[in-house]
Amino acid sequence: MQYIVTKKEMQAIDQDTVNRIGIPATVLMERAALLLAEQIIRLNAANGRILIVVEGGNNGGDGLAAARILLESGYQVDITYIGGIASASEQFQLQRNILKQMGIKLYKTIPNKDYSIVVDGIFGVGLSREIDGVQKKIIENLNHLKAIKIAIDIPSGIDATTGVILGVAFRADYTVTFGLKKLGMFFSDGIDYCGKVICRNIGFPEVSIRQVKPQIYAYDPSDMDKLPVRCDNSNKGTYGKVAVIAGSKNMSGAAFLCGKAAYSTGAGLVKIYTHESNRMILQSQLPEAVLMTYVEYEGALSCIEDAMKWATVIVVGPGLGVDTTSERMLYELLMNAEVPLVVDADALNILSENIELLEMTSASVIMTPHMKEMSRLIEKEVPEIMEKRFSIARQFAKKMGVTLVLKDAKSIVTNGGEQTYMNLCGNNGMSTGGSGDVLSGIIAGMLAGGLPLAEAAKMGTYVHCQAGDRAAERKGKYAMLASDIISSIGEVMKG
Repeated sequence: MQYIVTKKEMQAIDQDTVNRIGIPATVLMERAALLLAEQIIRLNAANGRILIVVEGGNNGGDGLAAARILLESGYQVDITYIGGIASASEQFQLQRNILKQMGIKLYKTIPNKDYSIVVDGIFGVGLSREIDGVQKKIIENLNHLKAIKIAIDIPSGIDATTGVILGVAFRADYTVTFGLKKLGMFFSDGIDYCGKVICRNIGFPEVSIRQVKPQIYAYDPSDMDKLPVRCDNSNKGTYGKVAVIAGSKNMSGAAFLCGKAAYSTGAGLVKIYTHESNRMILQSQLPEAVLMTYVEYEGALSCIEDAMKWATVIVVGPGLGVDTTSERMLYELLMNAEVPLVVDADALNILSENIELLEMTSASVIMTPHMKEMSRLIEKEVPEIMEKRFSIARQFAKKMGVTLVLKDAKSIVTNGGEQTYMNLCGNNGMSTGGSGDVLSGIIAGMLAGGLPLAEAAKMGTYVHCQAGDRAAERKGKYAMLASDIISSIGEVMKG
């Protein structure tokens, strides 16, 4: 597990480390500089000239210390000190004095030279105002240079909490960040401006992190031990029965993807309840699944009754359609189901017109809306939800008594508690039809395997995106299909 911090949380961890624990700020800076220099050397394959541009804060101090290390190692380094802020920090002044004693020159402007690496050490995590004046002009000039661009801690001009651009921002190919990843790296403009994020440990103690209690966390490969446990003395009934209530007339794709994803995640049995017109194609595409079909209203209600008696987990909504029959099916489930429900797609659209049903149900519910579906559920515009996603998601989950998976480029999971899970993996190739149906099936498979509600939602989201990353490596992001994600689930879950 790893924490993702806001600007205030990172500053609090840094202050606790220095002021309470007693690790000197200079020690942290030297560690950061060593690791930054190491990363620059790795990326500077041609051993070309390096430009490091700094301002007078601690971010600039990191840049000065890294420049010294690189120069002492024999690399060609130019340092530009903008000097546009009122006063330099104590740590910056210390590093500048060291360079002065060593006879190392600092430029006031960007030299007219060719560079293989350009390093941004202008503003760090603490920036809270829009950039203008000389700093803005220099950042714009840096963005036009033909070189590999590296940001120290976070690209100058990116808000470390929200990811929005503060006037102008350095567009990095790589961001070398220290201690913990920052929330703004994964939202808004931060996703594109940070490039590849490389997080290096410079010695913030675990006790300081726990003292601050960051509210956002993510999984990493070490969390794969949370997967449902399988035993040798077992049979298909051991690993649960997933009912997939999905698909409308001549619309079988969502039901297929959801059902196959549930099987691929370890469910013992999957039974698909769908319109009779989908029978032949589903039997040929997914012969492992049991089928029960309907044509008219009464048959649909019989399917719901059967699902509630048969299943240990029910998924409802993918491709279901929005009509009187599907509305009644969802109503019967919410009012009578005694097993966990994964509510997705058209079931969410039905709920947006009947939100009071959530307050009436006694079933355990996982909801998986994307931003537009969430907008319909709470009657707020998408930009507002995106800006306040964590607070809005927590409030909704707590009020409705559900576990919420709010899907986006970086999905989050909450049941209304103080801490919120955020997914860091995944890629834009997953922005394709059917990807959400696969997620619902994966979460259902996790539930069938015995994971608790919130853990199934988190682990399901993590496995889904890890599988998406494997699929992108194999197929490329342009060519990916939702079925490619399913094909990669096994790779992810076997370790």
